[in-house]
Amino acid sequence: MLQWVPDARKPTPLAAQWKVHMGKRMTLIIGAICSDGLYFCSDTEEGTTMGGKRTVHKLADTSDYPAWHLVLGASGFGPLCEIAMKQITEAARRERHDFLAKHETIIGQEMKKIYDQYISDLLSEYKRQERQIELVLAVVDLQMKTSQTTRLYRTDEEILYPVTEPFACTGAGQDVANYFLDRLFKDWRPPNYTGALPTTTEGEQLLQFVMREAKATVGGVGGNTETFVLHFGSGMTTHGTFGTGWEARQPKLEDIVNHFWRRQLPPPSKPSTARKSKPTK
Repeated sequence: MLQWVPDARKPTPLAAQWKVHMGKRMTLIIGAICSDGLYFCSDTEEGTTMGGKRTVHKLADTSDYPAWHLVLGASGFGPLCEIAMKQITEAARRERHDFLAKHETIIGQEMKKIYDQYISDLLSEYKRQERQIELVLAVVDLQMKTSQTTRLYRTDEEILYPVTEPFACTGAGQDVANYFLDRLFKDWRPPNYTGALPTTTEGEQLLQFVMREAKATVGGVGGNTETFVLHFGSGMTTHGTFGTGWEARQPKLEDIVNHFWRRQLPPPSKPSTARKSKPTK
C-alpha cells in the first residue's frame, strides 16, 4: 500500500507545529473537600501529538475576597482546557457580585459557549471526540468556609452537575482514583454515612498515594503533582508542587496487600519425614 510521506525539505505548516505543542491531556485531576479545607491536585504531564511530553499547569483559581473563591482543573484537549479555564475565571470576575448566588448558571453558560464554538455539531464525530474536555470545579463561600457549604462540580460535555461525594476526579486516571477514594476517603453513602472527612494534612497523604498509583499504572499521567489548598479557618490559600520523590515515600499498594495476605495465611506445614511402610503379604 502506498503511503504519503511529507517532504522533509519543506517547512512544517504552522497548524502542524501548533499540534506538536498542544496535545491531549491524559491526566488526573482530583478535587476533595476535607474537614478543614479544600484540596485540589493534578499531575503536570501533557502528551504532544508527536509522542513527546511537556509540563503544563492544569489548575486555575480566582477569588472575590471576602465573598467567594473558585478553583478548577481541566482534562482533555489541551487548547480547549486552557480556553475553558480562562473563560470561566474571567466570567466569574466579571460577574463577581452575583457569582456566588448564580455560579451554576454562569459556569454553565460559558461551557455552552465553548461547545457551540469549538465542538459544534457541524464537526465530524472524530473531531468532536478529539476535542472533548472535562472539568472539576469547586466554589467556596468565604463567609461560611465549611465543608457543608463548599460546592463541588464536574462537567459532562457542556453540562455542569453537582457531585454528591466529597471528592471528584476526571482524566485518564479517574478509575484508579475513584476506586481508592470510594473506599478510603469517606463513605457517606446511605444508609451507613460512616467515617469522618479527613483533614487537609491527612488528605494530602492519601492523595499523594493515589497520584503515585495512578502515575504507575495509567499511561499519560506523570510529572510532578501540582496542588492547591484553601484553609477554611483563615481563608488563606497555598499553591505547591510535589515531586515524585515525595510520593515515593507513600507505601506501595502491592506491599500493603502482600503484607495483609501473609498475615492471613496459615504457616506452612513441615514435610513429613516418616517412611512409608511396605504392605505386608
